[in-house]
Amino acid sequence: MKKLLDQYTKEQVKKASLIKAIFFDVDGVLTDGKIIYDDSGKEIKAFNVKDGFIVSYLKKAGIITGAITGRESAIVTRRCAELKVDFCHQGITDKAVVCKKLMEHYKLKAKEVAYIGDDINDLGVFNLVGLSACPADAMSYVQEKADLVTFKKGGKGVFREVADLVLAASGRIEKIVNN
Repeated sequence: MKKLLDQYTKEQVKKASLIKAIFFDVDGVLTDGKIIYDDSGKEIKAFNVKDGFIVSYLKKAGIITGAITGRESAIVTRRCAELKVDFCHQGITDKAVVCKKLMEHYKLKAKEVAYIGDDINDLGVFNLVGLSACPADAMSYVQEKADLVTFKKGGKGVFREVADLVLAASGRIEKIVNN
């Protein structure tokens, strides 16, 4: 696991080692940001299975997960239910307010929360959490505000990368890999 951690700065690893919750945006993080409509108006999104696969391991490690997203989508409701994340808040215009309420609800300190976002409406949350992350293809001004710019682009395993970092930094990934 040292090789995994060698990709990151000491500060990023230190911040990741304290994380007890990972909150995330959906469009541009779990997806590549594309919204496709078929002829009947049905919305289509593509999710990376590797992002979803790690959620059960995060739960076993006691890490809270959930979505805070600006759009409302039945597909997102379905995906979050399928992954059994702890919450799915959609149609959120002020993500920072929701993040604060979730931190209070779960009795989390700022340093214990990671947030993954990719756009302007995520920047307010970046200021509240211990580890802020964005995909490699986020706008440059978002990247400048993030503690971590992932190697992965949106929809290509961004959540998994952050989750693996958190699990490795806290020494929990060895147990998962060696079982």
